[in-house]
Amino acid sequence: MSKLAKLKKFAPMRLVGAAKRRAAIKVRALQYQLDRSRPLANTVLFESFQGKVIGDSPFDIFLGLQQTRPDLKFIWVTAPATKAPAGSTGVAYGSRGYLRALATSKYLVNNSNFPPYFRKANGQVYLQTWHGTPLKRLGRDINQNNLTKSYLDTMDREAKAWDYLISPNAFCTEIFPSCFGYRGEILETGYPRNDKLSNATAAERQRIRESIGVSDPSVTLVMYAPTWRDYSRTATGNWQSVFYLDENMQLPEGFKLMYRGHTNTHESHKDGGHARFIDVTRYPNITDLYLAADALITDYSSVMFDYTVTGKPIIFMTPDLERYRAERGFYFDFEAEAPGPILNTQDEVLKALQSLDEISRNYQAKYRNWQLKFDSHEDGKAASRVIDKVFTEGK
Repeated sequence: MSKLAKLKKFAPMRLVGAAKRRAAIKVRALQYQLDRSRPLANTVLFESFQGKVIGDSPFDIFLGLQQTRPDLKFIWVTAPATKAPAGSTGVAYGSRGYLRALATSKYLVNNSNFPPYFRKANGQVYLQTWHGTPLKRLGRDINQNNLTKSYLDTMDREAKAWDYLISPNAFCTEIFPSCFGYRGEILETGYPRNDKLSNATAAERQRIRESIGVSDPSVTLVMYAPTWRDYSRTATGNWQSVFYLDENMQLPEGFKLMYRGHTNTHESHKDGGHARFIDVTRYPNITDLYLAADALITDYSSVMFDYTVTGKPIIFMTPDLERYRAERGFYFDFEAEAPGPILNTQDEVLKALQSLDEISRNYQAKYRNWQLKFDSHEDGKAASRVIDKVFTEGK
């Protein structure tokens, strides 16, 4: 079936689905408004990508608060494929329990946006962690012709509600106010999610590798983690999974590859694997995977900024570089500053994998400059700095 035929076939389904979602949002908005009359509770609500991930910086803040604020109760937003961590209560995204927790929790910690009906109550404290240093332009810095009114309205509403916004580096501290339209306090602390990259032991790295089926420490484990594309959707309207490698390609001897799909493509992602490929798209915490991997293949994803904390080599596979840059725009000269080779084909990637030590030597200066620019606060103590500011001062 051609792409056009698929679009025609699924168009009515997409319209019905959109109508159902709008109706559900209206019902939830009414329920949420009723809950807003309730008093605030001494709880922290954690949300990461609408419950699709129990991880990212909210998780590391949660771990720190378990030790420093035992007086607080913790609630995690979950999705069908996730569950709340030990020491917390789970509420399914959009459920009755979720609406009440959103309306009555004293502290709100999110790495993305809350639903359109959310309005911060008096006395609530909203900590926005965000989820990455951007190469690609964000929010109001994107070409306005590519933005919908609903997107702009969401950005405006959200930014006005934030009490604190975490910044991992001076670069983000400079651009976040313009891209989000945010005028509040920025905490330039580094990303809590990266603390483990500085604190983990060799034994923990091996435990993670064994948990995904790689028990042999001599195996060179490579993670492929591409971002999503604004211009690539399935016939049913979901963001399309990105996989520019041939699933049957022959990796060098002693290598294994794990694939990490972006959270925006979960709905279109088909779980599965291959004799030499490990699907880790649903793995709870990507930071664990940084520790497990010996090298990274990515494109324009913010994983590049986190992974360089490890000091391990990066390869960029960007066959659509010109289109992506033209449609989304970059904040800096990617090709001039990239801490690894920028490649277009699978053959180039395979050749690069056989020369990882050489890549590390050739890109040593660029890699170090990159770390100084983007990773200077990543010392394993970011979560503590955030907790001290948001949850301890003025307690």
